[in-house]
Amino acid sequence: MCESEVSFDGDNAMNTVPVSDREVGALLSNLPSAHGSLAAQPLIGTSGVAGRLRAWKRRLTDPAKRARRAARVVRHIRFVYFVNVDDDSLFGDYHHELVTAEVLLDRALAARASGMKAVHPALQGDAEERLFSRPPRGSFLQVTPEYIRWYGRDGIRRDLPMVREELAIELMGELAYSYSDALDVATNNSGALARTDQAWLLARAKAPISCRPLHATEFRQLVKAIEAAYNVPHGDSTVVLANIDIARRAAATLGALMDEYVETPFRTPELAEAFADFHCAHLQRVADATRFTGLLPVPITGVMGWFSAKRARIYAEVQARLAAR
Repeated sequence: MCESEVSFDGDNAMNTVPVSDREVGALLSNLPSAHGSLAAQPLIGTSGVAGRLRAWKRRLTDPAKRARRAARVVRHIRFVYFVNVDDDSLFGDYHHELVTAEVLLDRALAARASGMKAVHPALQGDAEERLFSRPPRGSFLQVTPEYIRWYGRDGIRRDLPMVREELAIELMGELAYSYSDALDVATNNSGALARTDQAWLLARAKAPISCRPLHATEFRQLVKAIEAAYNVPHGDSTVVLANIDIARRAAATLGALMDEYVETPFRTPELAEAFADFHCAHLQRVADATRFTGLLPVPITGVMGWFSAKRARIYAEVQARLAAR
């Protein structure tokens, strides 16, 4: 499992990974297969509450079972593929969409499990390209906000381009703007990114491909692949029903991975409903968890830590109310 080097939540003190992990675990623990849905297996050799309690104690104390549970922290989603078909080209495009959905959703799940923001639905892929493509100094005919973003007063290039907040402060000194005016100029007249967005892109670039989070372009690609997986071609009825169910769970899983309110990206009504329901429920659970954290005494980190937790609680409650509208 890869580990995050940067915190993507800014001052937010609430760790929402356990909340998502419980929701995702419930969705992906018994995915249907070509043989139908997995049925829950009854406990053997136990009777009554005492027997069930002994069985759970054995599960908790068995080192081999603990190791297997740790290996299942990053869960995967797998669709069912058609086999023994006469014309492979009929199902070739469909199988390609299944692979795309599996790979992208696996990356989002692994990124989430490692503590990263799994999906950034507002940050396009070209923003990443611009971040790592420094324009030549000679391409600027005059000193512009974009030039200041990349080069200092003496013309020496910066190790990293300025973030939007830093550029606004620099413009205040250069052009005697107020901070709000300078921030507006930095936003509309340069490619400067917000501090959290640039930190997310830099950490994304360092992450292994197996747990690299998704920007908006990949997010839309994943949504398209899940939509295609739901629209199963005519074939084996067991495969059709299994993939329809798995696509619904994939849409619900995507909603449970996102801590910021996002309107449902799906056009298919069933997928849109699954995403919206789990997204709204996830945001409400995050808000409840942060509200409980706010009831705790002032932490050892002091008053600033308490205010940070309160800010996280207010932010989570706003997101939950947006989703509940």
